[in-house]
Amino acid sequence: MLRKLLRFFFSIKNEKYHRVVTIFGIKIKYFHPLTESVYFCPVCNRYGRFMDMVGKPRFAVKCPYCRSLERHRFLFFIYKKYFLNTRKPIHVLHTAPEKCICDLIGRYPLVDYVPMDLSPERYRFCRCRKEDVTNLSFADNTFDVVLSNQVMEHIMDESKFLTELLRVLKPGGLFLLNFPVYMGLEKTFQDNSITSPEEREKYYGQHDHVRAYGRDIFSRLKAQYNAEVIFAKDCFSKRRLAKMRITNEMTDFCVIIRKQPLAGRAADISLLR
Repeated sequence: MLRKLLRFFFSIKNEKYHRVVTIFGIKIKYFHPLTESVYFCPVCNRYGRFMDMVGKPRFAVKCPYCRSLERHRFLFFIYKKYFLNTRKPIHVLHTAPEKCICDLIGRYPLVDYVPMDLSPERYRFCRCRKEDVTNLSFADNTFDVVLSNQVMEHIMDESKFLTELLRVLKPGGLFLLNFPVYMGLEKTFQDNSITSPEEREKYYGQHDHVRAYGRDIFSRLKAQYNAEVIFAKDCFSKRRLAKMRITNEMTDFCVIIRKQPLAGRAADISLLR
């Protein structure tokens, strides 16, 4: 352990990550792990210098160990609160699984985890099942929890997407949803005549998005599904958010939809607490 720690300290080449201390007149340069340039990732429980995202640049946002981004580090706390610490076996469905989330859930033996995507060959890090999110092969009321991050903005039929995932969710189960929202945009923008990758990049922010969500999506989900929206900024201090690099307001939130239990039957929330 000491050897790994020393190797990590002396691998830092950039001068701005070092401090100098004088001992008996001798100047000794050392790496200081708590400088502003070193951040904490709760997903893998490590400190490190986060990496930049290319393309549309975001600086120091990707964990160098588990590759988590801002939203994953916030969702870690949501998942831990609502279902990871379950006391009973539960079934969890995850659309378009992220590796850091897949690895995280794999550490919890009571969670039966089912990752799925329309193109499972892209997910070699897990046993991903081929499924169309708008036409799932699962029976009704199969899963205790459904996870979907950064998927809904790719689906043309938003209503079918939500209805189908809620169909396979057990009564009283949880649907945890995340997608990019332009907080400066009041109403969601969608034009079905915009079909080329170049136009979608221009109007929606990414070549394979089919709409740009505005703030109205939160009120729509609340009205239609009695959804709850939890924002990272309401859960942690600015200092703690900065230390974990949870700094992207477009994605640092979680929409929680609880499927209504059957009439005359209370939801068994003990599974998820």
